[in-house]
Amino acid sequence: MSSEPVAPAPAAAAAYFAACRARVPAFAARHFGVIGTLRLHREALGLDLLRAPLNVMLVAPAFGLHLVAVLCRGLGWERLARWLASRRLFVETRLSRRMADLVLGELLRVDEAEMLPDWHHRARHLFAEYLAARHAVAELAAAMIAIGVGMLLVHALTPSAMSLGPLLARELAQQEAIDGFWLGPWAGSIYFGWYPVTASWSQIIGTTLLAMICFAVTATFVGVLTDPLQQRLGLHQQRLHRFVTVLERATLGEGRVALALPDPYIARLADLADLALIAMRLTR
Repeated sequence: MSSEPVAPAPAAAAAYFAACRARVPAFAARHFGVIGTLRLHREALGLDLLRAPLNVMLVAPAFGLHLVAVLCRGLGWERLARWLASRRLFVETRLSRRMADLVLGELLRVDEAEMLPDWHHRARHLFAEYLAARHAVAELAAAMIAIGVGMLLVHALTPSAMSLGPLLARELAQQEAIDGFWLGPWAGSIYFGWYPVTASWSQIIGTTLLAMICFAVTATFVGVLTDPLQQRLGLHQQRLHRFVTVLERATLGEGRVALALPDPYIARLADLADLALIAMRLTR
């Protein structure tokens, strides 16, 4: 008698995933509302204060790796494409582990599902994509905050630390020169209004690094604000429904499946806009 595992019957799989979809609204309300997201982000305290900012900065490289894998697949280099797609740049954090426990354990109840042995691997692979989209949303929200800070402090659009840092360094150098002017700050503001101060490279690098750290820490905890908003708008439910649907397609034998959530693409468009702003300032 054969002991080979068999794929779940379509009817059983459909019933299982229907039950998962039915749990989505209550799950999203419980864990992404105000109280739920505060409980989640409590996990980010401790060493996650070092790990989580690193993950935010790795969103762009991870997205680039994904695009290279897609390009290799299009060129017919299937083995290389699979190897690239399986690379995981993100560092595991307590927050991401908690998210995995909730999504895979509470929402999907993977341990109770009677599926093929590699099914858990597929579920975790798709969850990694879901988590990358979550990092991208945090990055976008932090960029909005950076723009607000830039408009307030340097009166310019600054979607990232790379654009905010040099302008902030120049502003600080200018203010320092004005305060230390030998005829007093009033005369200094007039003089340095005519002859603006240029920040040194050490000031620019130091200020930019500090801005990057602040940007990354902000992105780590910005979910406290964005999770309840996305919950109200139904965005969390949409992502989770898509996650369940794509996992169902993979379970029923569809070969190449991906979440293809738009958030990482939007984040990269914001990066391109930021690069364009930096280029415009450098060529003035």
